[in-house]
Amino acid sequence: MKIALIGATGSIGSQIAQQAVQRKHQVTAITRRTAALPAELAGTQAVTVDSFDATALAAAIKGHDVLASAFGPGAESADLVIKQASVLIAAARAAGIKRVVVVGGAGSLFVAPGLQLVDAPGFPDMYKPYAIAHRKALDVLREAQDIDWTFFAPAAEIGPGDKKGVFRVGVDTLISDAAGNSKISYADYADAFVTELESAAHSKQVITAAY
Repeated sequence: MKIALIGATGSIGSQIAQQAVQRKHQVTAITRRTAALPAELAGTQAVTVDSFDATALAAAIKGHDVLASAFGPGAESADLVIKQASVLIAAARAAGIKRVVVVGGAGSLFVAPGLQLVDAPGFPDMYKPYAIAHRKALDVLREAQDIDWTFFAPAAEIGPGDKKGVFRVGVDTLISDAAGNSKISYADYADAFVTELESAAHSKQVITAAY
């Protein structure tokens, strides 16, 4: 499979790229600045292009099977998540790519009927702009009826850790363990993400992975 990946040098994106290459997929890292990729991304091709320029992005991804995005700006630039979603859709259409899979935000997952995590009591204020931006980006994806999209939200807590290879994947709802914790490592999330790229099992759905 030929995968075009935005955000391939980030904490999540680099894991996605590594695991996709290990599974013998061809990965093109879409980068905004010309620079050598780190050693851990050996086997990944880099293409320098402004990911907010739909025309340039379409030219860079043409011929790929799927457009994936692990784009993650700082909290002070959270609204760029919404802009990126719109550009992804426009570029995919122009390039003739039907499959778009994005790293979403856990805030869009439901924790009770009609209640998303971002709206639940106790959700940290510092993360709200980012979570709300992801929810608006999800609205952009949902409007793209001609695109086979998937919004893949991680667990509420994601960070460094070993790859266990054992986790649960669900639809729409936050996954927590018996103690009420919702966690996953970058490595296991990436494992689940690449599996979704391969299977296309959750078309036009919000999914998540957690222990």
